[in-house]
Amino acid sequence: FKVAFKDPSNPESGFDFLYVNKSDYEKLGVAKKELIATPAFVGGKEVFKITDIIGSEPDLGVENLKGSGLIAGETSSAYDDIFTLTLVLGRTVGIGAYLVRLGQRTIQKNTSSPIILTGYQALNKLMGVDVYSTNDQLGGPAIMYSNGISHLAENDHLSAVASAIHWLSYVPTVRGGLLPITDITGIDDFERP
Repeated sequence: FKVAFKDPSNPESGFDFLYVNKSDYEKLGVAKKELIATPAFVGGKEVFKITDIIGSEPDLGVENLKGSGLIAGETSSAYDDIFTLTLVLGRTVGIGAYLVRLGQRTIQKNTSSPIILTGYQALNKLMGVDVYSTNDQLGGPAIMYSNGISHLAENDHLSAVASAIHWLSYVPTVRGGLLPITDITGIDDFERP
């Protein structure tokens, strides 16, 4: 793939489109049907402007973005309809991390359970310097619990599940139902001495 820059002498000014040359288009577009392109001209030469990229295997390419978007939409809608709770017991990356945030209520294990959009290696490479040494520095409980993303941090799987069950004990059995509050008569009197 090649880039048609708006000003080739100044790439910072942006680009118009991505393209392939004729031989690459015949190899990828015509023969394999992995991309769709339209004829265009760059520097007086005919090229093929890429409009679509098709994955080489079903459900293994850019098609996953559609499914990810559907899952995110359903999770967001679910929050308005039902009680949502996420247990993060291992690394949660990309759309998984986004779904944790959409669910709003999160219990995170204290070790080996970062909530991250991308790994520390990718960020270090992007910045050109090693700033991070672990994914926990980006989305571990020390970050997520301290900033209110995770509401509870637990030491192990069993404690996390027990906390989830305890949390559920405060949720009504039906939407809009009464809260499961026990009778507090005699526990606290409004006429305090």
